[in-house]
Amino acid sequence: MTERTPHIVGLGNALVDVVAAVQPDVVARHGLTPGGMHLVDAQAARALFDEVGPGVRQSGGSVANSIAHLNEEPVRGTYIGKIADDDLGAAFRREMEGMDIAAPLAVAQDDDHGTGRCVVLVTPDGERTMSTYLGAATTLTPDEARKALPEQFDLLFIEGYIWDAPHGAEVIETLARVAKAADALVALTPSDAGCVERNLDSMRDTVSNHVDILVGNHDEVGALADCKGTQAAIDWAMARVSVAAVTEHEEGSWVADPKGRHHVEAAPVSRVLDTTGAGDAYASGFLSGLAQGLPVADAGQRGAERAALVLGHYGARDGAAARAIALPAA
Repeated sequence: MTERTPHIVGLGNALVDVVAAVQPDVVARHGLTPGGMHLVDAQAARALFDEVGPGVRQSGGSVANSIAHLNEEPVRGTYIGKIADDDLGAAFRREMEGMDIAAPLAVAQDDDHGTGRCVVLVTPDGERTMSTYLGAATTLTPDEARKALPEQFDLLFIEGYIWDAPHGAEVIETLARVAKAADALVALTPSDAGCVERNLDSMRDTVSNHVDILVGNHDEVGALADCKGTQAAIDWAMARVSVAAVTEHEEGSWVADPKGRHHVEAAPVSRVLDTTGAGDAYASGFLSGLAQGLPVADAGQRGAERAALVLGHYGARDGAAARAIALPAA
């Protein structure tokens, strides 16, 4: 891309993971299904958070995780999202900046929107039940996102979940246009097959008009292409983008560019503890490799190695929150 340090900018929903050890009755009392993942409103999020207390905190969010992993790569990272003026928002900013990740975050002043959080309830049997409130993350506006975008960067990485926010499509269109005008590449992760289905037409338009690099698992890219099978999904992607990476969990991944496509074996892992965030880590390694000018197959290998490191511990990142999930509840 350039001879200076490559610079990747991520756009996503800023969340804070809060891990708390609880008894089973807490899960039941809040109407949660043990072991499930629940999207909740502000009132439910506040009631749960007030009961379980501060817990062990760690910044999260899909693309935020990908950008955070860049602190171990020779690549500069910037993260754009939105937090609230509260303790969790301050924790998110502090943690990103502590990893030398620039975080020009917009801040919601409305008391009705706290910083987005995923509360992970760990019961004595080791089961993890998640309650997610997106909060201020969904209120990011095009103007706020544009103001946060640095003048110079090499790649913009967009989180598909942004489409679910009221201004999400506008935010994505605005930043994608600025990136193209600045001769930067645009990369997209579809985030989730359900997210693709909810936003299919808009997401497809963006892929056709702006996206250079598509990174996702076979379910997500298959939903975007409306087809079955990884090879068919890659065929669809390569008719629209310059580079594609489609992961298949333990089967590894397929990566492609105009020179051809390559299968990348999954990196060995002595013991898989948790698959959470493996895709985020893969995307980080893959995009970092591309930003450094590596061939697409080598970039895929970098992604596989980064994913393997995440599979060996609980949570999307190593740190206090991952260790708290691993411990039995008190």
